[in-house]
Amino acid sequence: MYGLSGNIEAVQRNLGVPSSGTWDALTSGALPSYQQVGRGALPMFPTGQPDPATLINLGYYDPLQDMPMRQRVYLEGGERPGTFWRDLGVAGSQVPQWAWLAIGALALGLAYWSHRKDRPKRRA
Repeated sequence: MYGLSGNIEAVQRNLGVPSSGTWDALTSGALPSYQQVGRGALPMFPTGQPDPATLINLGYYDPLQDMPMRQRVYLEGGERPGTFWRDLGVAGSQVPQWAWLAIGALALGLAYWSHRKDRPKRRA
């Protein structure tokens, strides 16, 4: 019914409905009462829709699976990942594009001036 492709049998077991392997009317009917009781780690609202909080509480998927390994390790109690490259990228985006162009033009001008000054003069 909803086009979900995860472990629907596990969701049906947690809802207490017979396991059919498809998101059927019985599964949809049990969802609002599960949401209203409020079982699980994340708060849910009794909408009857399989929203992310409900699916996480039912064990349908784990959002940590989609995170980079360094962030997952940190969230599970490991070492905090470094932020140097992230901060460097953010700092670079704070400077307007015209300023980067002006700095590049200045660097090219200085390089040309240095090249011309360093070159020996030719005698005719």
